[in-house]
Amino acid sequence: MNIITELSNKITTHMSTCMEEALEEGTGLTGMIESTLELVREMGRDMIEEMISTAEESVLESDERKAAWVVQSRNREKTISTLLGDIYYKRTYYKNRGTGEFKYITDDLLGLEPHARMDTGLQADMLAKANEISYEKVIRSYSDINITSRSTVKNLIHKTSMENTNWPNLEAEKRKVRFLYVEADEDHVHQQRGKNMIMKLAYVHEGKRIVNPASKSKHKRKELIGAKYITGLYPNNEDFWFEILDYLDTQYDLDHVEQIFLSGDGAPWIQAGTDILPNCKYVIDGYHLSKYIKSATSSYRDYEPRLKKYVYGGMKDFVEAYFETIESNKHTEAELERFAACRTYILGNWDSIQNRNRKGYVECSAEGHISHVLSHRLSSRPLSWSKKGSETVAKLRVYTRNGGSIRGLLDTAKERTMKDKVQLTLDSKTLKKKRRIYDEFSSNITILDMGKRTNMFKFLKALRSA
Repeated sequence: MNIITELSNKITTHMSTCMEEALEEGTGLTGMIESTLELVREMGRDMIEEMISTAEESVLESDERKAAWVVQSRNREKTISTLLGDIYYKRTYYKNRGTGEFKYITDDLLGLEPHARMDTGLQADMLAKANEISYEKVIRSYSDINITSRSTVKNLIHKTSMENTNWPNLEAEKRKVRFLYVEADEDHVHQQRGKNMIMKLAYVHEGKRIVNPASKSKHKRKELIGAKYITGLYPNNEDFWFEILDYLDTQYDLDHVEQIFLSGDGAPWIQAGTDILPNCKYVIDGYHLSKYIKSATSSYRDYEPRLKKYVYGGMKDFVEAYFETIESNKHTEAELERFAACRTYILGNWDSIQNRNRKGYVECSAEGHISHVLSHRLSSRPLSWSKKGSETVAKLRVYTRNGGSIRGLLDTAKERTMKDKVQLTLDSKTLKKKRRIYDEFSSNITILDMGKRTNMFKFLKALRSA
């Protein structure tokens, strides 16, 4: 029985029993959809296995293959996990007559690397899911594959190279803008062994715009213009900022830029960016500044708006007087330490705070980006990471935000590793023989000759045409 007949029989059997079984079991429409999806996946695997079998037979009978490769062994079994489920097939092991090289030529034609257990589509899907959920949940999301260990996902993450992937689809534009904004923060990621890791994050944008100007909402949602992200551990801090400088120099006419605003919480590694980025002013972000103002007035709540006015208005003498006054009052040692820390932060970053009043500055939103881009996956739950695993996941999350395709990333890597794959012409006689068998299908289906345009008629006619 050929594959088309088998598929036809499965369809007709399903159509005749699906509704009755769903009604008897009480699963209704949902049950019908679930059983139909299961059948479609099963039929998909059948078709793929049939096509691989045809490819294997065509390689075996190819004159070009016979001239260069000799059969070493036959019928070696292979299981490859895919989004359709596990695909089973047998292939031939060949030896090159000239070089003595051994190879599964059919695997090469299918784009499968040696010892591969998954195809690229499943790998890309796993990586996309691993960006959002735990390795264990990723594995449990697949029901039709025999891969059941979360270590498979971990190994895939560790194997995936994120080298030179910071700016996907980057083209030199040299855009002209008056102001550019670089905002940075960090996520503290728990390491499996040793101290916590600092995962750096920065993003570049051209300002903000209202998403829906016609909205009647009092608080209109805004979005960043042209935002691009970069993340990583970057033990050498200069490497991080020079990477950003390279991006800015590629995308923008920096001679035209009046000011680059670099915003953050005051961390030294962020402020160091002003030494590398041209015409750059550092600005303390409003989120952390507000935290310190609140902390400084925690025992004097009525003074919070007043201190905020002093700080934002550049009235340094009034700020110093405030701290001298409260520190002279009676407080616990812990309160005095807190006031001292607030005083050091506010007065120590005074110039950076006043840069908020410069022309063109827009408020920083780095804290929210850290939460959504990194913390959501890396640190918001009690997880422990390796350096390689945490950095790869972080870079993948940023890679997709920057418009990168995980499937494209894997395809590019595979092209490099499989650059020496065998190229040969398949045996035309074998292919024509298969086509004749499939063509006979159309003359053996009674429903197509009845003329009644039922849903089954339309489906089988489309299958015949394909």
